[in-house]
Amino acid sequence: MASPEPVRIAHAYGNSRAALRRALDADVDMIEVDVWYRGGDVYAHHARRLSPLPLLADQKMPGHPFPPLAFPVWPGYRVWPQINPLKLGELLAIVGGSKRLLLDVKGRYKDGRSAAFAEVIARRAHEHRASSWAVVCGQTYPVLNALHHVDDEIEVRYSLEKPYQWESFVRKMNKHQRVRQVCISRHFIDDEKARILEENGVNVYVWTIDDPEAARHWVEQGADGIISNDLALLENLPRR
Repeated sequence: MASPEPVRIAHAYGNSRAALRRALDADVDMIEVDVWYRGGDVYAHHARRLSPLPLLADQKMPGHPFPPLAFPVWPGYRVWPQINPLKLGELLAIVGGSKRLLLDVKGRYKDGRSAAFAEVIARRAHEHRASSWAVVCGQTYPVLNALHHVDDEIEVRYSLEKPYQWESFVRKMNKHQRVRQVCISRHFIDDEKARILEENGVNVYVWTIDDPEAARHWVEQGADGIISNDLALLENLPRR
């Protein structure tokens, strides 16, 4: 893990128009957004949708308030209506390359929908000339695999926080030279994994770090990117 300075990534700030404006005004390099495929299009939100109802449900995320219409349903969770949802096309148009985006694909998809998800991401990226500044990551590997076949311009990062994901990534890394980018949980990475990643020239983003001391530690360890909910932490991140 080594780069001149770490990429500063604002976690979940692309999931709403208000949060997106805050991140665009902040001194950060990249904005993370969770994306889901539904009805032939791609939508931005972190919360799960309680289909078929247009309702979203989620826990409190550090640094991110609940929407005004959210109401409690069980301990720690709130539900709110999905009104005027933010689509990927609008998101790309708003950002317009002023910062990079990290699109974190969510959900599980059957019957060819993983490929359809990847195709829509690639199409929207080309429509908005975003292939050079939109990066796709996630733990939904079928979508990432499909994107490799659909578009060879968009950077793809495999997200790692479980042993079977690590094993799958190592197999891909050993087989394909282009598989050299990951996002990895700070709770999952250890010295041995860090060594393997470094020896194979893998570019590493570490998530989610909201403590300044932990952020400094990972910068010193050579992390290529720091993902945080705290905009102030990112803005004050020590540089190598």
